Amino acid sequence: MSMMRNLIYLIWSFLFQLNLAHSQATININVNASTTIGSMPPIWRDHYENHLLHGYGGNPSILGSHTSFVSDPNFFSEMTTLKPRFIRISIGRADNPPDTNYYSSNTNILKNLPYEFYKGNNNLTDANNLNNYNFSYIDSMIRLVQAIGAEPFLTMDYMPFNLSSDTIPNYQPAMALVYNLAYDNTIRNAPPSDNSVYGRVMYQLIKHCYDSYGVTYFEHWNEPDQQWLNPFMVNFFWTGDEIQLYNAYAAIANEVSADINLTTNIKLGGCSFALYSLFNLIPIRFLQLVKDNSTKFDFLSFHPYSDTQYKAGYDSAKVSLVQSWKEEYVPDAELINAEWGRIDQSNDTWGDLDYGLNKIEHTIDMLDRNVSMSFDVALFDQETSNDNYTYLGMYRVGPIVPKPAAYVYYNMNKMNGALNRLPLTINSGMYGLAGISDAADKIIIAFPAPNPISGNNTVHLNLSNLPWGTGSFYVNRFELTEQSYEEGIIDNLTHTSIQNGGTFFDTLVYSSVNNSGRLIIWELSKNSLSTEKIETETNKFTIFPNPANDFFNIHFSEPIRKEYSITIKDMLGNQVYFEKVFDFETNHVIHAKLNKGFYIVCISKGGDNYTGKIIIK
Repeated sequence: MSMMRNLIYLIWSFLFQLNLAHSQATININVNASTTIGSMPPIWRDHYENHLLHGYGGNPSILGSHTSFVSDPNFFSEMTTLKPRFIRISIGRADNPPDTNYYSSNTNILKNLPYEFYKGNNNLTDANNLNNYNFSYIDSMIRLVQAIGAEPFLTMDYMPFNLSSDTIPNYQPAMALVYNLAYDNTIRNAPPSDNSVYGRVMYQLIKHCYDSYGVTYFEHWNEPDQQWLNPFMVNFFWTGDEIQLYNAYAAIANEVSADINLTTNIKLGGCSFALYSLFNLIPIRFLQLVKDNSTKFDFLSFHPYSDTQYKAGYDSAKVSLVQSWKEEYVPDAELINAEWGRIDQSNDTWGDLDYGLNKIEHTIDMLDRNVSMSFDVALFDQETSNDNYTYLGMYRVGPIVPKPAAYVYYNMNKMNGALNRLPLTINSGMYGLAGISDAADKIIIAFPAPNPISGNNTVHLNLSNLPWGTGSFYVNRFELTEQSYEEGIIDNLTHTSIQNGGTFFDTLVYSSVNNSGRLIIWELSKNSLSTEKIETETNKFTIFPNPANDFFNIHFSEPIRKEYSITIKDMLGNQVYFEKVFDFETNHVIHAKLNKGFYIVCISKGGDNYTGKIIIK
């Protein structure tokens, strides 16, 4: 029996080790820097937010009016760090109505809501009279988007009150249960009663936005093909058919095409198809009419939400389908993903770092499919909460606090200066992105590393044919984890070195942190990083020069008014320097004979501790 037990134990142990070996991935990333495969748009900088002016809050029938994002002191600083390129906004839609007027049954209230920019009657004479327009709401929205360094992608997704073919504001039956449905009534979602007047009015809107603010992207409508699957969403955004949809769009396109200056400078397209009509007949028939009539159509927009809520809510099969439509009907149009993300309400992933990593995986897939814009949903939570998981925004609100996904996008901005894409190969089912700067003096590689199934994953990076020859170059490696997020560290520098040769190799073994993967970014530069300041995550102090030789300075953002200590540790955690300082100062010089390498500098005063990093060369 003892012999049998030993044999069983050995077999079990062997099988366990075999399973462990297979569950621990070895990931090989190969990048060839000798050639580029085209430029890539920084679609990780595109975002969706309909409520920049409306703000956040709960059901206004119960909780009252909403709170403005701009009133939050963190708003502009967070947007500065995020660096948005385009923000998709609406000329008036509100998925989270800011007050009860937005779902009133009183037509006098509805026609005087702030976003109702057209005040004239339904005739061309009034449509030509600019005194009948009040663009103040749209102007405020555009100015806010541009104030945070972005450009608006403007969606014309509701029917101006005075132009609608419907005059009775019927609402969805589920409005009492889901107040977010309250905005969309049959006046706003109906086709125009007169396409010629509608076309002229929307032309005046487009011309105003371009002439006054340089807005160049205008999208017609939102999800006009919500026709089945979810009974609450049938005809939710558009009550007409595909013929009426085309006629309304063509009325705008013909007006714009007649204005030579406008048609050559703005992009007009649509229609943010949801792919929820029977056999997709609505988008197919619409696009066939565009093709048959040679109608101006600069981009094809769509919403590839995953019906299974896969990973970050993205369905690559839907993207492939829309790609085929583009090639068949509008081959010269851009392909724009106008909405995507996890939208299931019982979600436990919105606040996890893996959600942000999955978004980057999908973003790389979109780049592979020549998607030129990608508007992930959404920038901000719709209501206040005490955790990162309750709502789908990238930021909590009240106050504004970035979630882990925001930190992922912050780090992806390292790619902004290296937008010439390099060929990269990686294990099947994984994604990586590599780019090189215009001057060919910097290379950035991003890898959303998956959470190991068990144990550790091993990453081997092989970067060949460096463009600066065989001389020396500088390397930084950053690793964003759940822990670095919790510590407030955006740029978590874990390795730095000076290397030589025409090839770069790196091997990294990583484990799960709080049951999540990590974002790994390599930065290689021909030029010395000595002029760059590497700041602490708290910005309490700055170390310079960095890298350093025999000495370096610690400069405090505010004078130190009590004694403090300075501890320096190597990457193994060994203390290599310690000093107590009693002087009141803003600058302190460290003279320490340290070996070449990477060190952590710790400042302790009272009960507060701050860390920074120093490279000794």
